[in-house]
Amino acid sequence: MKTGIIIGILVVMGIIYLISNKNSGNNQIIQRAKQIQLNELESVMTQLLNRQLEYDFFGITSDGIDCIYFVNNNGKINIEFEVMTNEQKPYAKKITSFANKNNYNLIKTTYGNKPHYSELKEAPVYKLELNADKRKATEIGIEIMKNIFNKNETTKFDVVP
Repeated sequence: MKTGIIIGILVVMGIIYLISNKNSGNNQIIQRAKQIQLNELESVMTQLLNRQLEYDFFGITSDGIDCIYFVNNNGKINIEFEVMTNEQKPYAKKITSFANKNNYNLIKTTYGNKPHYSELKEAPVYKLELNADKRKATEIGIEIMKNIFNKNETTKFDVVP
């Protein structure tokens, strides 16, 4: 009799396990990037400097082409633009011109990411070494979005890791 009860309990537990696993596949969590507008950029910079983000950097983009990254470098912020697609190539020249015009130190580097075009094995990264505080980095980021990518205060940007 004890064996029958134990077997019954195990069968019920097995059924519950199978049902819960089957249903959990239907309840997929869809994650959506946080969206901000340019007037909210400085608050995300504060989170970056307070190490409240998943990484020591974050990016903003409205369309995938205009993606710039803000990188925490020991309490100072630099801005980076990685050219992953053909559509981004013309903006690399604009970023370079912007840096030269404003006397910002620009370093071309790579993180080894594979671009979505065939000329290069590694995507180039244009790094503005600003060593800026959050206010200055915010101002420069807004200037880049407005003057280089033609965005404005009403544009919604995804915050990306």
